[in-house]
This record gives sequence, structure tokens and C-alpha cells, in this order.
Amino acid sequence: MNMKYFLILDDSGQLHPNYPFSDIFVYGGILVKEKDYHGINTDYRKFINRIRKENDVTSELKTSIMKNSLRRRVLNKLKKYDFVQVFVSVKVSSLVRLDFSKSRRVTAFKNYMVRRLIDELMQKSILPKDCDCLNVYIDNQNVAHSSIDSLEDYLINYFNEDNMYNIHKEYTTTSFKSDFKVSYKDSSSNYLIQAADILANTKSHVLSGKSDLRRLLKKGYTILKLPNENVY
Repeated sequence: MNMKYFLILDDSGQLHPNYPFSDIFVYGGILVKEKDYHGINTDYRKFINRIRKENDVTSELKTSIMKNSLRRRVLNKLKKYDFVQVFVSVKVSSLVRLDFSKSRRVTAFKNYMVRRLIDELMQKSILPKDCDCLNVYIDNQNVAHSSIDSLEDYLINYFNEDNMYNIHKEYTTTSFKSDFKVSYKDSSSNYLIQAADILANTKSHVLSGKSDLRRLLKKGYTILKLPNENVY
């Protein structure tokens, strides 16, 4: 039986030391089984469209302009679905060796963050070893064209390295043999990217000191804080 999963992510903050609003950069979102994905997607779309109608909003419902009461309502809805909320964050000022003037380096670090999150989900068996395809959906608004292929190739090579280069050896069950498909989605038409947006934004607020918002996240969520030795 095929085991497919969707990892749907958006970011919050800026991976740049001069960003005035926050020193934290976060990817946040959801990990969901394919069998649950379509039903959740349909239900959440109806829910958001109902809210847009109530509030007379014709465009995308942006987290940045949401009132707290509406944020609570949306996050309470997201608690009820059968998926795992996932986050990976970094304290930007701690990245002393990253050359922020080179966009390829910044892109490479973002790819590394996504890879570390997937690694964490595997280590904790939240993403099972028998997953044979992980579809990664990321908001496309800040994506340079050069990075569109790079994340997919990076994930395939990293997680399947033993299989790629030891093709003459028998397969060992310890490594993760999943395929990866990375797609960049337009948040204005993809409602689960919008869900990832509010989750990433909320987690960013929590990590920046608004710890009262933590209770609005679903119990059992996964958070990986980078760099490893950092406390924040």
C-alpha cells in the first residue's frame, strides 16, 4: 500500500539580520496523510470562505491583519483536524557565519531548515519509514527561481544517498527511501498554505515572547529550534 504524506509550510519573519520586527525566522505548517488531505482541504476552504463572507473580505484572509478573536477562531478550527502541526525556527542573530548578502547561501540555509524538520519528524517516527512519497508544498511568494529545483534535489540526494551511491549493495531498512516532490503554491488559492501561514505567524509570536498564544496550537506539535545549542 502506498504511503503518501503532505508537508505544507509557510514562513514567518525574514532570514536577514536587518529585519526590524523579529530576530526569529520560522517555517510552520502541517504534516498530513494523503488519505486525510483532501477532506481537510475541502472542509477548511468552506470554513475560510464562510469567514470571508461574514467579514466582507474579497481577497485572501491575511494573518497580518487578523484581529485576535478571528485568529483564535481559525486556530481552534485547525486544532480539530487529524494532522500534526510542525515548526522549525532559527534565531537569525546566531547565524554568525551565514553571508546574508548572497541569496544562494540564504536559500541553502532555508533548504537546510526544511531538511532538518523532515529529519526530526522521521527520528520521532511522526513521518513513518514506509512513507514512499512526501509532497512538500511551500508558499511561493519569496522564492527565487533558482531554488525551485534545489530543495527537491537536495532532499532526494540527502535522504537517499546510501541508495543512490551504493546501488551495488543490498538495500538496508535503516534509511528513509521516500521520494520527494516539492511544489511552490500561491497562497491566495491554496487554503492549507494559508493555514500554514497563520501557524508560522503564531509560533513566531510565541517564540518572541507572547507565550499565551501557545495554547492555541494543537497539542503534540513538533518544534525544532536551530541552532541546536540555542535557548530562546
